[in-house]
Amino acid sequence: MFRIIARIAVVCIFGSFVASQCAAAVPTTEAELRTAIEAASKNLIDLSATLTVKEKNKEAIVKVDEGYARMYEFQTANIQIKIPDKIRIESKLGMVKMEYIIAGGKKIFRAPKIKMNRSDDYSHAPAKLQRPLDFGIVTPLMWDSRKVEVVDDADALANNEIKVKLTWLVGDRINYAWIDADHFWLKRFEKRDGEDNLISRVEFSKPQKIDDVIWMPTVIELFAPDGDKAGETEYTDIKVNSGLPDSIFK
Repeated sequence: MFRIIARIAVVCIFGSFVASQCAAAVPTTEAELRTAIEAASKNLIDLSATLTVKEKNKEAIVKVDEGYARMYEFQTANIQIKIPDKIRIESKLGMVKMEYIIAGGKKIFRAPKIKMNRSDDYSHAPAKLQRPLDFGIVTPLMWDSRKVEVVDDADALANNEIKVKLTWLVGDRINYAWIDADHFWLKRFEKRDGEDNLISRVEFSKPQKIDDVIWMPTVIELFAPDGDKAGETEYTDIKVNSGLPDSIFK
């Protein structure tokens, strides 16, 4: 009888230890979160993928953030990202090849066939620049120009998520991100104004670990402030660390 009780006690103690270790593994502070994200994304150098529009609600699209709405102007687009902050989107609008580049604090719109080559400097307004996070990829760039706070949220913890408040240091925009607590891919993202009014909501799903380098979602659903679904896109043909040259982001 004593041996049985002793075994039960050992099992209980071991179970409690494992539970406490698992609980401790979930970042609860900004510093712990940064360390975890640095570790999860440390091998990512660049990424490319095909983004395909699966669903589009024209009435709802006009109500969302301009940066997201732009992605629905095309049926398919080639996305290229070079860490930390270079992004290139190439697609066609009818017969016209379009290039949209974000690098060095600038947005560049280029369409050689119609002789368009426009460059706008947004280094003074970084909230208007797309980042890898907008595409579902969580990297330490999340800290650039933003204050990062881990929010104590019971619903997020119940869903194995880390809720994060991102406050831009310039301007009054606020973002909220829900990050998977195991693999640190983005599950949900909200853009809000200075009065906490919702601008747009994005939900990410169907994550994959790409070539054992990084976890990322492959389906993106966009919602307007009133809850109407504005559209859905999907990543395919995802490649990482293929050696994208800096020259394509100029």
